[in-house]
Amino acid sequence: MDYRGDIFYIEQVLEGKINAFSYLVDKHKDKAFNLAFRICGNREEAEEIAQDAFLKAYRALKGFRMKSRFDTWLYRIVYNTAISLIRSRKKGILSVEDFPADAIDFLTFHPNEEEAENEFRNSLVSFALQKMNEEERALISLFYYDEKNVTEISEVTGISKSNIKVKLFRARRKMTEIISKVEKKNTVYNEQAGSV
Repeated sequence: MDYRGDIFYIEQVLEGKINAFSYLVDKHKDKAFNLAFRICGNREEAEEIAQDAFLKAYRALKGFRMKSRFDTWLYRIVYNTAISLIRSRKKGILSVEDFPADAIDFLTFHPNEEEAENEFRNSLVSFALQKMNEEERALISLFYYDEKNVTEISEVTGISKSNIKVKLFRARRKMTEIISKVEKKNTVYNEQAGSV
């Protein structure tokens, strides 16, 4: 069955056809989960955040003014729910030493060198994201993974557009520094391992 668009299903729910909300959930659940996961870094918590966000969205649907896109409005709920959870648990930030020194060794065992390099790069990016604070993770995720523009990110986060640009610049620089430190650590490790 073809998806008729968010507004159609929202109107259906508002008319009392509550089953129509399941179409909205099906359409947006993966993106809601991915955003939650990139902010909190934990699969179970991300599932809980996404479910909680959909429940909040359902309860607040009458207040949705349809001036912004539904997914932007939903992302704001996911963002706020995830940030609240992170701040309530005050999770410690990872150190560069937490990234395994021999992580690059799997490159020598992988049959496809290019694929191994991509996997390693992805693991570095994931590690760097987890080392950043929840706001930085959210901004990077929204901009690069979800391809939201600065205006949409501002709607989701409530942060001004100019401040988002500054924060994105700083977050990118921080990611680069984290990745460089890990790569340097792995280079030293591999040089030491090669001299044995």
